[in-house]
Amino acid sequence: MDQRIPVTIISGFLGAGKTTLINQLLRTDQARNLTILVNDFGAVNIDTDLIIKREREVMELSNGCVCCSIQSDMVAQLHDIFSSDNPPEYLLIETSGVAQPGRIASVFGYPQLQRHARLDGVITLLDVSQVDELSEDAHALVRSQIEAANLIVATKIDLVAEEQRKEIYRRWLFEDLPVIEARNGDIPAELLLDTRRYEEVTGWDEPALPSRFVSAHWSSETPISYKRLQMCLKRMSGALYRAKGIVCCEEFPQERIIFHKVGSRVDFAKSGKWEDAPRTDIVGIGYRQKISADEIRRELDIAQIA
Repeated sequence: MDQRIPVTIISGFLGAGKTTLINQLLRTDQARNLTILVNDFGAVNIDTDLIIKREREVMELSNGCVCCSIQSDMVAQLHDIFSSDNPPEYLLIETSGVAQPGRIASVFGYPQLQRHARLDGVITLLDVSQVDELSEDAHALVRSQIEAANLIVATKIDLVAEEQRKEIYRRWLFEDLPVIEARNGDIPAELLLDTRRYEEVTGWDEPALPSRFVSAHWSSETPISYKRLQMCLKRMSGALYRAKGIVCCEEFPQERIIFHKVGSRVDFAKSGKWEDAPRTDIVGIGYRQKISADEIRRELDIAQIA
């Protein structure tokens, strides 16, 4: 019996539903003591605040986006985690929406990690409601995420008719690549975890794609205007593909607001009263050719209450 720590990589383009899926697993899977390693694109890991806390901790992968430049740092951090006095029982790695999971999977071929952990699977989430609307800049990255996967989870399926979904699968996926369709991340854990789908990694080194995205972090302890924020998002439409965060709105000062923007969809949801000092933290991700980090921050400044 292989006693090494199983690892599942959960990948997918910006806004595909990775955090929703992980939260569903944390709520429903009582058989495994899951530890989450979160890797976000940019200076702040917003997802560490959006993932529910359970018995094990939610950890941040240091040094930003897992891509070509920090694989050696990732190996060192994972080795420290696996060889610690309190190693995880099962590790989920939530990748950045602009990461190549094949490059992450390749680090598990390093001898110092093979002794401690086995790669159980690479799951790529595919947002069927948005994939055909992505720009050409995003296509190569999405295809690399699909090519690295041994299981596809199709999300937002309620927004796309069955025949249209089948056509998307035909154009984007390999014939023998299994697909599970999910609504709100509601999939039995036994279909995703401890499946032993992944073969032993040996020397796979996927070439890095050039970065076509830019990110910006914006924060404030002063409430911002909900209406002005919506106007800012409209002005950045087409350039800012993804944004997410925790917002303190002038209109709802006592409520902690979770904010998501994916493509043209924008969602605001109340998530209870503030347990600590109210503040706003937003990460925005846009297309490098269309917007800069400074422009994203300047637009969000406009939503600030004077």
